[in-house]
Formats: sequence, structure tokens, C-alpha cells
Amino acid sequence: MPMNLANIDLKLLVVFDAMMAEGSVSRAASRLGMSQPALSNALNRLRLLLNDRLFLRTAEGMRPTPRAIEISGPIQSAMRQIEEALEPTAFEPQDPDWTFSLAVSDHASVVLLPLLIEHIARIAPRVSVNIQSRPNEELPVLLDNGEIDLAVGVIPNLPRRFKHMALFEDRYRCMMRQGHPLAGRPITLEEFLSADQLSVKPGISDISRVDRLLAEVGLKRRVATTVHQFLAAPAIVSRSDLIVLVFEKMVPIFDPSRFYFCPVPVPNMQVAATAVWSDVHSDLPAHKWLRRQLAVVARQLAAEYGGDDTAISAAG
Repeated sequence: MPMNLANIDLKLLVVFDAMMAEGSVSRAASRLGMSQPALSNALNRLRLLLNDRLFLRTAEGMRPTPRAIEISGPIQSAMRQIEEALEPTAFEPQDPDWTFSLAVSDHASVVLLPLLIEHIARIAPRVSVNIQSRPNEELPVLLDNGEIDLAVGVIPNLPRRFKHMALFEDRYRCMMRQGHPLAGRPITLEEFLSADQLSVKPGISDISRVDRLLAEVGLKRRVATTVHQFLAAPAIVSRSDLIVLVFEKMVPIFDPSRFYFCPVPVPNMQVAATAVWSDVHSDLPAHKWLRRQLAVVARQLAAEYGGDDTAISAAG
């Protein structure tokens, strides 16, 4: 039987949302400007209402029960929708109070972000942009709770509640130091698979994107070293006989006198970068404006590379 919403005090859900975020009664109380006894009282009322303990005290803090975890996503989404419904919807790009928060991958930070920052500085110089670097595994939570407005990068396998817009495509190329035994010519598949390689694997995934693509065609390379920061790759490759795979659109940032690039001798080694956002933001005027600017710079990027592999519209 559906629960009667008339019996639910909205403030109890605010308390639940804060507890899920903070994992501590004292921190949740501080976040909401409440006393700890008042917050504990509200939490007890919610426990009675839902017939579940919701949070269990442990040495590491207040651990949510399976029931709390089950309802946390829908409640967070509902709270964000209520907040947005009560906020003013007008958006003026010349308003200095607007700040957009984006999670942008290393790849997109090099390829697309400079164009976006240049474009916004020209058409809306008072709008601020806050850029974060976050692994894909964290993006659903960040998008759901409104910590970021958009995520930009190669972001597969997100739940259907998220919307996406194509931005650009890119393909991998082999990068090695000048003077590497394989430098100066295209390499064969046998040479590629047997060469010692540097794997760049951001986030906590068990397998890198490159190795996943290779596995799809039944291939496996020899990974000698793994790093989680792309920034380390050029320095490592420049002082070793390791090969690293980089995106073709990133090649111009590297010194050609130090590095040699050649095609990867494997078909379909390409990816698509997208912008991703929570569906609850789709109709917000400010969000629509930001997506339109991303579409503009995506088309500019395609023109610079002589292709048409980018977004045609801002997807609403």
C-alpha cells in the first residue's frame, strides 16, 4: 500500500539526505544548522516512520543500512528537483553570480576545454567555470546530488536517468621516444603486442579502456608499467623503451623532436567523448545555455580537424 505523503515531514528527508552525505550526526547537524539532539530526534522519527534503523553506529561512523542505501538515490533526486523547482529560473550570461561546475577528463581537458574556456570568456566573461577531475565511477553520485552540472569525457555505461550529447570522436596512436627501437616506421601487430607498454588507468577499474578494446577483438598486449595519472606518461616514456597509447587529438601538445607517433595496428581503436548530465537539469535555462556553448565548441573542434564527428545540436 503506498505511503501517505501527508504523514511525512519534508524536513525528515532533508535530515536523511544530510546523514547520507556526511555519515555523522554531528557533521549532518552542522551542515543543516541544527543541534545534535534535534537532528537525532528527527532521525528517530524517520526510523519509526520507515520501520528501519537506517544508520548503524560503527567505529568508522554511522553506516547506512541496506534499506537506507536502497532509498537514498530516489530521495536525493527528489530533493534536488524540489530545490530546483523553488529556485529562480531566469539566467543571464552577464550575471557574475553564475558558476558552472564540470567534471572533465584529462583527454577532454586538453582537446575541448581550452576552446570552451576561450568561447565563454568571449561571450560571457562574467560567468565562472569550476573544473574538476573525477573518475567515471564517481560521476553518477556527483551528477545526482548536484555537485557538478555536467561531466565531459569518454563515459560509458551510465544509468538511463542520465542524458548525453555527443561532442567528438578520437582514436588512439602509439607514442614512444625518438630513438626507440621501433620508432621511425609503422609497427606490426606482432611488434605492438610484444612491446613493453605503459598503461594509463585512471579510476578504480580493473582494466584500462585500451585493454578493454583489445579484449573485444581477442587481443592482449604486454603491460610492463601502470600509472593512474596521464601527466606522468610522457616523462616515463621519454626515459624508457615503453610505448604508451595516446589520443590522436592530443598529439599536437607533445614535442615532435622528443616523441614518435604511429598508428595502432588494431582496427576500431577509437572512442566517443560526450557531455553527460542528470535529466532533472535538462530544462533549466542556465543548463540549456551551457550545453549550447558545448555544442558550439564541439563544432569548432570538428572544423579544426576537418571532420564532422561532433554534436549537431545541444540535445534540448
